[in-house]
Amino acid sequence: MSAMNYLLFGIAGLVAIVALIMAFSWVWTRHFCKPKRQVSDETPADSSLSSETVRFTSGGVMLNGWFIPARTNHAVRPTIILCHGWSHNAGRMLFMARMLHEAGFGVLVYDARGHGTSGSDGPITGLKFAQDLIAAVEYLEARSDANGTRFGVVGHSLGGLGAIVAASMEPRIQALVSISAFADPVQITSEVMHHMHIPRWPFLWLCCRIMERWIGMSMAEVTPKNRIGQVKAPILLIHGGSDQFVSPSNMEVLRSRAPQENTESWLVPDRGHSDLITDPDCIEHVIEFLKKSLETETVVTQDRDS
Repeated sequence: MSAMNYLLFGIAGLVAIVALIMAFSWVWTRHFCKPKRQVSDETPADSSLSSETVRFTSGGVMLNGWFIPARTNHAVRPTIILCHGWSHNAGRMLFMARMLHEAGFGVLVYDARGHGTSGSDGPITGLKFAQDLIAAVEYLEARSDANGTRFGVVGHSLGGLGAIVAASMEPRIQALVSISAFADPVQITSEVMHHMHIPRWPFLWLCCRIMERWIGMSMAEVTPKNRIGQVKAPILLIHGGSDQFVSPSNMEVLRSRAPQENTESWLVPDRGHSDLITDPDCIEHVIEFLKKSLETETVVTQDRDS
């Protein structure tokens, strides 16, 4: 075999290796951005809540959820939008929805894109979570029973990331609560790769470039630690001190990048990643923050649901 043949053979082999690396990166990233769809077997009625089944669109995709109107005969109360985490659904937020409702708030809870019974449009990203939250605000403004009210958002995990990004883009969000959120999606992707024994080079770089093509902007532009400084609304960050999925250090990073004058943070001892959204003490803390931030009075009606 001539030297030229050896060279061509080597080039072909190199091209094949590069193609395999790129193909693996695309397939892995596609799988990484595909949540496990779980339909909630719980409804607001199971929590003794009167609600309306609602549908609204985000990016041309139909989202399904429930609107729980505020229980008061006074002026329109603030409305809180709840956003669940990755591979979860609206049902996971109903315990919090009930406590918020009892505190006098209206509540909108929905399945994010690609989750529960909502539609999908390919890979699901943190940016789509944020876009869904903004679409929820637009939907509520079109309702006669919510138009003119003040809006707060509460997001958990990836929903917390989406809440930060949405609040940095949407001034109609006037209070932000982010629970168990991560500060940097690239860092989380890197940690997942490490756990799966996937070499971070070149796969992390390639996967990030693939995701950037999907979202149409750089990862840095939708990274919570880079966006939180642009949030004008009051911010409450909550994290479990025993969170084994998203390290509490993420809250420290977010806190350091947030506007110091309007940000509060709370590290909850002996709590993990998902138990905060069903912890009554945690939710009471959220309620007090929302009341203060949205300037609502404490209203407890006499017609409590049984």
